[in-house]
Amino acid sequence: MAELAVKPVRVVAGHRTRGVRWSAAVLASGVLSLFAGWIHFVYVSSHWDYWWAYGAFFLGTGLFQALLAPALLRWPGSWTALVGIAGNVAIIGMYLWSRLYAIPMGPHKGVLEKIGAVDMICTGAEVLLVGILLAIVAPAKRRWALNALLVLGVALWALRFTNQIV
Repeated sequence: MAELAVKPVRVVAGHRTRGVRWSAAVLASGVLSLFAGWIHFVYVSSHWDYWWAYGAFFLGTGLFQALLAPALLRWPGSWTALVGIAGNVAIIGMYLWSRLYAIPMGPHKGVLEKIGAVDMICTGAEVLLVGILLAIVAPAKRRWALNALLVLGVALWALRFTNQIV
């Protein structure tokens, strides 16, 4: 997938870019990030009605994902991809927490959120986005990122099995 490249003539923020090659992975990750950000923007007002922090979370999440797309096009490298991976893993983690355990704070603290079709589609796009972003990361940094994700997963399972996480 990374071998496919597009060499567009483009102007970013008023500056012509020279020799920038966007891979299919960069383009796909930009589209997925915009898609997930758009879904979060759509639900800002409904979540704001419940509590301002819920709305702020959706607004911040939407902004992060919407701004990740142009950042990937402007700086299509490992560090931008790693930031995208970290942010989206955190978003996926909050989604899983609210569906598997309960909402951690606010007026609905302790309430188990229902799983809906739109949030499953959005989370699926975020998981796919993390996988594609891993393909963008350079091999040495990719090993580091995969090891960090593995350690995070093992730590969460260990906490779960020792009843540290309910």
